[in-house]
Amino acid sequence: MEEPSSPIELIKRSVDIFSKKDNFWFFIKIYSFMLPFSLFFVLQGFIPGLTGSQVNYTLQLGVNVLVNLLYLLISTWVSVSAISSFERILTGEKLSAVEVLKKGCKKYWWSYFLLTIVLALISGIGFILLIVPGILFITWFAFARFILVEKGLKIKECLIKSREMVRGRFWKIFGRLLIFGIFELVVEIIFSAIPYGIGSIFTGFLGALFILPSYLLYKELE
Repeated sequence: MEEPSSPIELIKRSVDIFSKKDNFWFFIKIYSFMLPFSLFFVLQGFIPGLTGSQVNYTLQLGVNVLVNLLYLLISTWVSVSAISSFERILTGEKLSAVEVLKKGCKKYWWSYFLLTIVLALISGIGFILLIVPGILFITWFAFARFILVEKGLKIKECLIKSREMVRGRFWKIFGRLLIFGIFELVVEIIFSAIPYGIGSIFTGFLGALFILPSYLLYKELE
């Protein structure tokens, strides 16, 4: 069984891919749709909560629920669009953000959204039971979203295929996923030092960078 690349090598390759001029501006355009939500969440920290009125509290709660629902739908669209572009980017193809977003709007949007919910439920139940089942589920199904976008399989088939890809490599995959998570956390901590929420807003444009290491690992295992 061939040894996958080290997590540091995968992260380095991801940074190289992301930072290439054409790719960088392509991803900025794709993730610019998340900017209104980043601004909203940052402003929430600076604007005092509405108090003293049940009507105001209910209105604030309703706005938050609506914004978070829209965030889930838009972030799903952006994620599908970004993932669907990775393979073409790896071949050096120049892409149109508008074209990719149009296809992402049609291609497996709702399936990906449902898969996201399923994965959240599975992982949540796993961690409620014990930490170990949670770790197992996250590792087993780490590649399900890539399989769905690239292969168009049903959710159950994506979960099964992802687990098969991990079989015999569990600890190697888990270790790499752990390093990828630490990488993302460190980047977010660094940018969070920028005041007035500017760092958090900027981090919102780095979504593709955080997905790429897992995607490159997926392509190696495939």
